Amino acid sequence: MYRNPILVRKITHLTDARYFAAMGVDWISMILGEEPASFMQWHALRDWVEGPKLIAELTSPDEMLLAKTIIDAKPNGLLLQDPGPLEIPASMTLFVESEHPDFSRWPPDTCVILHDIHGSFTPDQLATLDPSRIFLQMDWTAERLETLLDSGYTGGICFTGGSEQATGMRNYDLMDEWLDVLATS
Repeated sequence: MYRNPILVRKITHLTDARYFAAMGVDWISMILGEEPASFMQWHALRDWVEGPKLIAELTSPDEMLLAKTIIDAKPNGLLLQDPGPLEIPASMTLFVESEHPDFSRWPPDTCVILHDIHGSFTPDQLATLDPSRIFLQMDWTAERLETLLDSGYTGGICFTGGSEQATGMRNYDLMDEWLDVLATS
């Protein structure tokens, strides 16, 4: 459906989860923390949504939280700020956030979410990176997305979930526009 893999981060409600699953994104993530409510919401999301792989974003590098996440949540991937030396199951994909694509800092096959807040990465710089390991996150506009895709970028695109106006109600017009750009490029 889309040429570029799509990750939608920080899903906070089932409305977003169902919408993005229906739109065919590849990955969705949810923040998991020490509080049991985050795990209850995770399990509700897992029960309601089919299609995308699920990533657990951890709020702290705590080993107990990591172990609980791996055993209880059973995510397809983990998103960590600074993974350091850790062992994760081979079946899970590791994601890290960065403003600099220094792949030597992380284990092989780690996916990197590059923050490009000001659109400062040039197409030539992006072309030097392994597109299968990159998800670019920025302040998206349809024009910025079209320009990036027209440059030949084949790496991942990262969006962020939003807020509901009321339970079960959210305006997806802007997101529909961006996904249309991704579908037609």
